Amino acid sequence: MKLVAIDMDGTLLHSDRHISTYTTDVIHALQKDHYFVVATGRSLTDARDIVHEAGIPADGYVCANGAIVADKHGHILKEERLDRETAAQVGTWLNDQKFYYHLSTSNGHYASKDSYQYFLNELEDYSNSHDDTDKVKEAIRTQADRQIKKMGLQTLQHPSDILTEDFTPYKFLVLSLFPERLESIRNKWESDEDLLFTSSGTDNVEIMPAGVEKGNGLELISKHLEVNIGDTFAIGDNYNDLSMFNTSGFSISMGNADDFIKSQTNATTDTHDQDGVAKAIEKHVLSE
Repeated sequence: MKLVAIDMDGTLLHSDRHISTYTTDVIHALQKDHYFVVATGRSLTDARDIVHEAGIPADGYVCANGAIVADKHGHILKEERLDRETAAQVGTWLNDQKFYYHLSTSNGHYASKDSYQYFLNELEDYSNSHDDTDKVKEAIRTQADRQIKKMGLQTLQHPSDILTEDFTPYKFLVLSLFPERLESIRNKWESDEDLLFTSSGTDNVEIMPAGVEKGNGLELISKHLEVNIGDTFAIGDNYNDLSMFNTSGFSISMGNADDFIKSQTNATTDTHDQDGVAKAIEKHVLSE
């Protein structure tokens, strides 16, 4: 048995967030003799819902970039959490700096009550610096609203409520259309030894507990499924996939990944919108 760990956004999912029939058919073929594992920055609930809806339940899940590792039934094998006091401090600072963010927890996703307004304010500034202002603004807002609705975002009256809410905090996802704003987060918090920073795109920073990486999650789920780590394949497109690439026996970057990510893998496939995952599985796994 071999194991294929696949990222979701920018990898398994097309730009409109669906999984194509071609890809589902190939994953069905894969699962006859191999394991299919989802490795994503998304929550366990999100990841399971997406693949179940597509008719391809995974054999294991590495979620929140490795903070949660679960078996095929969704039973948690490992859980790493943010320190509550640290999370409250980070959330308060992000709120004071007027960032949009959400906090992934054991009870879903939370954002401060002002977070969405901060997003709209930044969108206004961003769209004013581009031609076709209204068109740019509407496209970004529509996509964001769709994603927020799908997440079922819940509200924190103030980030200090993290200290008392009945949930386990896993990670922050902070969004900004201005790279220099995102860099200011790293400049402020990267020296904190309890935190780890990564990114799943040019418009975000993810803040997690130190030591949490997809690569560590891949090792754990491989042991659980009794697969030698040398018999694992990893497919992804971004910086939060690098630890998984370094851990797996064979790594594959998407055609939509940047050149640095591609340089860190054994092979590159087509883009996510051109079913690169399916093509990679057919070429590098099923053909063997």
